[in-house]
Amino acid sequence: METTPPSQPPFNETNEDTPEIGGGLPIIKYWAEHTLSPDGAKIWKTLLHHSACLSCSWGTGGQKGGFTNEEGEKLQRCMKSVEAITAEIQPPVSGHFFDTNPIARLQQLTSYEADRLGRLSFPVILRAGSSHFQRISWDEIYAIATAAFKLDPERVASYSSGRGSNEAAFVLQLMMRTLGSNNLADCSDLCHAPSTTALSEMFGTKTSIVSLESLKEADCVVLAGANSPSNHPRLMNELIKIRDNGGKVIVINPVMEIGL
Repeated sequence: METTPPSQPPFNETNEDTPEIGGGLPIIKYWAEHTLSPDGAKIWKTLLHHSACLSCSWGTGGQKGGFTNEEGEKLQRCMKSVEAITAEIQPPVSGHFFDTNPIARLQQLTSYEADRLGRLSFPVILRAGSSHFQRISWDEIYAIATAAFKLDPERVASYSSGRGSNEAAFVLQLMMRTLGSNNLADCSDLCHAPSTTALSEMFGTKTSIVSLESLKEADCVVLAGANSPSNHPRLMNELIKIRDNGGKVIVINPVMEIGL
């Protein structure tokens, strides 16, 4: 007879550690509150753009427009998209904010609190020995960059963020090559280095080999440590379809997520 371990509730029950979100009505409520807010027009304009998602970079349909995936299926957006857009259209941080807020105080903020301070609309610098970020002019930035690019190539490095465009990252890499430096880094290097190493050792490839098309043909999907309802909600559509078609979804996750 199959039994449930004492430390875990039955699959269809919850306990005090069950998260408040993870699919269902809380997500619908979140969408309604934000997309019908005073900023709703700006949010919808960005949601319907022809570019990539600000949160996960998943394509939003190219020429087909937003809410469309690579297979032409409609309504392919999630709460994370709205969260990212809401953060992007916030008012800017006050020009004197960093004068009265030392780094020690900023370090006490949660990620959410830091995000809700507003957009950083001007450059700042942390000088040696200083306890505060200081606002800096673009002319000084250009002077610092010019002096740095004159150093020996092995002492010059670049880092490109995933929040920037692919075109900007490509131009940056070309410039670094022109300077004779091979010290190129981007957010993928830091975030995905462990996974690419493991993938290469296990499957002989450093990137995912599962396409949306192949996922639709799967009979069984294993989710190991994936917080899908909260972090990969678009994947949930495909998992539901697999279940509806008689397939199996195996979840390895210590958190009892509502969405799963």
